[in-house]
Amino acid sequence: MNYLSQYTIPFSGLKEGKHLFDFSADHRFFAGFEESEIENGSVIIQVELEKRSTYLRLKFKHKGEVELICDRCLETYLQPIESINLMLVKFSETETDDGDEVIYIHPGAHQVEVAKLIYEFIILSIPIRHVHPDGEDGKSLCDQEMLQKLDEYKATDVPEIDPMDPRWNDLKKIIVN
Repeated sequence: MNYLSQYTIPFSGLKEGKHLFDFSADHRFFAGFEESEIENGSVIIQVELEKRSTYLRLKFKHKGEVELICDRCLETYLQPIESINLMLVKFSETETDDGDEVIYIHPGAHQVEVAKLIYEFIILSIPIRHVHPDGEDGKSLCDQEMLQKLDEYKATDVPEIDPMDPRWNDLKKIIVN
């Protein structure tokens, strides 16, 4: 049995209204996605399903931390993450383009799979730049030996570049006129 199959929400027997579902994501969850930049983490996910006769509204809340590789010192660190995302589920035999916040499922479906949605929301909550956070004293928690090595190889003789290419001067005259 696929580990990600437990990330489904059966809605066919539910009454109209709001219902809560709790999930968690750890190393087994992230292993289910090929080429995932996350291998380990601990994230708690709460999904609020609002069932209506013609649609479902899903509200995803997640909070936790994931293990990333620091872009500066190449050591692993725990990055805290948290976000709230909304998704609308419509019933249709054909998929139309209603935007990123709408998914379509067959009218005869009795459950909705949310593993891929949870994974995408976790990925979107990770900052673009992966760097150790600063400690309580304001200093970087990066590997100090690696930072010293980077300073040692920092370029010091950078040639000065003319800020304006003279070929642009004639074009500026055209704009002024």
